Amino acid sequence: MPRYLRYVPALCLALLLIFTFRLYTYAYFWLDDFNNLYWVQQLTLGEAFGHVISPSAQYFRPIGMFVYWVALRLFDRDPLPYHLLMWGLHALNVALVYAVLKRFTESRAGAWVGAMLYAYPAVFNDIFWSFGTIFELTGAALFFAGMLVWQRKQRTIFVVLAALVLFFFALKAKEMAITLPAIWLAQDLLLRRPSRWRDLSVIVLPGLLGVWYGLQKVTEMRAPDPTQPYYMDFRGTVMGSGFGFYFNTLFTTHIRWEQWSVGFAALLLLFLLLRWRLAAFFQIYVFVTFLPLIFLINHRDPFYWYFPMLGVCGLAALLTRELTSWLASRIPEGRLAPCGAFVFAVLCLGMYISSRDATEPHRVWQEGIAKSYRDFVEGVQSLPSPQLGETLLFTSMLEYFDVYSLKYACQLALRRTDIDAKLIPSR
Repeated sequence: MPRYLRYVPALCLALLLIFTFRLYTYAYFWLDDFNNLYWVQQLTLGEAFGHVISPSAQYFRPIGMFVYWVALRLFDRDPLPYHLLMWGLHALNVALVYAVLKRFTESRAGAWVGAMLYAYPAVFNDIFWSFGTIFELTGAALFFAGMLVWQRKQRTIFVVLAALVLFFFALKAKEMAITLPAIWLAQDLLLRRPSRWRDLSVIVLPGLLGVWYGLQKVTEMRAPDPTQPYYMDFRGTVMGSGFGFYFNTLFTTHIRWEQWSVGFAALLLLFLLLRWRLAAFFQIYVFVTFLPLIFLINHRDPFYWYFPMLGVCGLAALLTRELTSWLASRIPEGRLAPCGAFVFAVLCLGMYISSRDATEPHRVWQEGIAKSYRDFVEGVQSLPSPQLGETLLFTSMLEYFDVYSLKYACQLALRRTDIDAKLIPSR
């Protein structure tokens, strides 16, 4: 490949990300941000960092909360740097997806296509808008890095310890990372040749860590009330309907979950019978990484594809690898690289346009919410400085606010933890 063409895919991917981020420059703080910033402004550095390294699972997602703590001290109430940080983390995750796919498939073309699909699928809309998705961003970065470390051919004790550290901090970022030992086991069983019991035995320690941590989180977060967001229903029909919801969301279809279940199982069986181990691995990856949240009947959002999406990108990378191998024997060598670069540029453009159009209704709604929340915070800041311990009274609240959000937003606006805010009936 000519030297200048080697940089075309990276340039196209960078432009895709830049134009994507430009669509969300209106973003402001959301309800989760008011809540999380309220809590972290009361922590010292030692307390925030202590939660990160503590073996306890009681504190809520310490890695993401530590990012909130640092961001509040560095950026105060300016929303732009917050979003620049999360966009930078997403760009890092796109690069990690490329690295994972390149190592697993040994195909640059496949890895570029897979990374492109991860850059801006419509289901990631909230990832670019709400800083509250910092937990997904940090957790996925540690999760993908853990996969890369585990895939090394020479698995020394240092490699195992490094993977274990990544797993521990991934758990501290997002509960979905609890599936990482299962993914490592699938890597060893399906992709590592020859597979040796000595290699498999090292799964035991991270597996026990995951079980111990998971039991703590289930005890802490599982809600007994069927109306609560974290209520879990462990029936098979719930799992099937959950997968049906997420697949229909990704592919914008309306297929019944029973049909998705039969098709998913049949495709996996086909991969296994044909010994297409890598394809089977990526499909199993999607299934396994969804398990921690698939039973949440009241808490389903499209952006929860952020972890499992790597499996879909992997299948696309494999398809690209086979297609490019077939084309390489039919296109003159001198034309292959320019044609490939041109096709990839067109694919990136098509990806951007399709996702931009698909997310437009959501972005219009988000922009309106962002403006109203910004106006509220700026309005509170324009008030005369409240006295110590004073309570601010309001006769109405913004859309989606509750009494807690009202208090948190006021305290953030004034950077005061001594004031309160209450809603009173209008006369």
